[in-house]
Parts: sequence; C-alpha cells; structure tokens
Amino acid sequence: MKHRAFLLFTFCFLLAFAACQKQVETISPEELARRDSLALHVAVMPVLDCLPIYYAQQCGMFESEGLDVRLHEYLSQMDCDTALQFSHAQVAYTDIMRLLQMSDNTSAIVTLQGKMSLLTARTKRIRQLKHLGERLVALDRLSATDYWSDQLMEEAGLDINDIYRPQINDIQLRTTMLTEQLVDAALLPEPYATQAEMQGNRRLRSRLEGDSLPHFTCLAIQRPVLADTMRHRQIKQFLAAVAKAARQMNSAECQEDSIRNILKIQYALPGSVADSLKFTRFPAPREAKAKDIDEAVRWLTKRERAPKKQRRDSLLCNPMEP
Repeated sequence: MKHRAFLLFTFCFLLAFAACQKQVETISPEELARRDSLALHVAVMPVLDCLPIYYAQQCGMFESEGLDVRLHEYLSQMDCDTALQFSHAQVAYTDIMRLLQMSDNTSAIVTLQGKMSLLTARTKRIRQLKHLGERLVALDRLSATDYWSDQLMEEAGLDINDIYRPQINDIQLRTTMLTEQLVDAALLPEPYATQAEMQGNRRLRSRLEGDSLPHFTCLAIQRPVLADTMRHRQIKQFLAAVAKAARQMNSAECQEDSIRNILKIQYALPGSVADSLKFTRFPAPREAKAKDIDEAVRWLTKRERAPKKQRRDSLLCNPMEP
C-alpha cells in the first residue's frame, strides 16, 4: 500500500513539474524581452549606501508597489555610470561630481550615508595625516572620494598635489591592494573600511556626510525616464519603497540579523566582518540641494573640470514630484 502511495505521489509530482516546465517554455523570447523592457533596472554597488535597496527587494517592498525591479551589481561607480549612460539601467548609484561630468540626460537625488574612511597599510608608519606626503593613496578620481581626499590634505596642511592618487575604481580591488601593501593608503566606503581594518590596517580618519557637511552620494535617474508617465510612476514607487526600507531598518523592531544576512549572502562579506559592522541611521532619499551642487561645481572648477551651467541646473529637478 505504501509503495502504491509513493508511486502515486511521484506521478503527481512529475505531472506538476512537467506542467510548470511547459508553462515556462510557452513564454516566447519576445514576451521575455517585453517584460524586461518594462522592468525598472537599477545599478547598485555592494556598499552600505545601497543596503536599503537590497533590503527593500528582499522584503518584497518593490513587489508590494507592483514593481519589477532588477538590480545590477557593479564594483565601481564608473561601471554604474556606464550602465546609466548606455541605458542598461534607469537608476544608478553614483555621486554629484561624477554626474556633473556626464551628459545632461540625468537627474539626481541625494541619498543614504556617504560614509568614507581613510585607511593606511598596516606596515606603513603613517599615523597622522601629515605623514601622507608623497604617498600612494588609492581612490576614485574626480569623484566625491577625491573631494574628501582634498579636504583631508588641506586639514593636514599639505598641498593637494603632495599625494599620488592611483585610480582604483573597483572597491574590492582597492581593499585588496591596501591589505597587500601595494598602496600606502586608500579611501574606502563601508563595509570595506571595516574589512580592511579587521585585516590589520589602520583607520586614520572617517568622514560621514551630515547636515553641516555637503551631501554628494546620490541615485542618478535618466531624465527621459521622468518624461514618461509610466516610468515616472515607477521611479516614485521605487523611491517610496526605498524610503520605507530605510524607516524599517531604523526602527527598534528591525532585526539586525536580517540586515547582516544580506551582507553575508548578497554582498558575499565574511561573517566576522558583517557581524562587526556598526550601523548608523539610514536616511531616506531626498532631492539634491543647490548648495551641495554648487560645492561640487566649485571643486570641479578648481580641478579644471568646470561643468556647463545648464548641467548644474539639470540636477535640480526633483524626481519625487509629479
């Protein structure tokens, strides 16, 4: 009797499996392409700034808004920028400095934490900022990271040209190069700053964008997307879901384990590092402020990369408005 029941169960299972397979096979390439074109594609990086986006996806917040959101993960802001400019993504994680150097078909909202730390290689005798003179400091050139490096040099009384700035866009590679002592220092976002510190490197200084400091890290949005009624609605729903995720992550009811599991699984971060991270408040997305854009313009002008005025004005569009 048990044998016949097992055979019956197996037969029903195979029928159900075959039906599912048949359903998948009936979806034509054209239909798959149509669904892909209707989805909202978002270029992200495995940094804490993007964690609310990952959290919103894991918790089904995008689905509850009726959105099909596809996350495309990159290890450098340059790759995120490229995805945005070539329409592989409608939204991308970047910063205002980089946006000002792009074509004027992108808008921005400032978001998330923007925390950056300066770490020095464990074998280098660099215990103060003034010791960085003529040292190799790995970073992203002409970006918010580069801006903070200038601020640190000025604080140390050094000329901004007193350090060498090898451009290491890949954040994981930058962390490895610091740990392997191929560079003297590196500017790193979280969670890589914590990972490098746990590997014996020295955290010399941390910088967190606050109310009294400029906000540069942002989500960039294609301006043509905002001109399309359906796409604009998607953007507003996406931002609403990210804001909801940030509020939930900040609440006392949120289980930190659920956040740390994203770091371990989706960020592929070692468990010891994920468990050691200290979370600060996750702010919700907001529109870019003129004073922040003007500061970015001032700095780029100083670096002889002054953007056109219309490019500056194009970033003041608020994608959260109707």
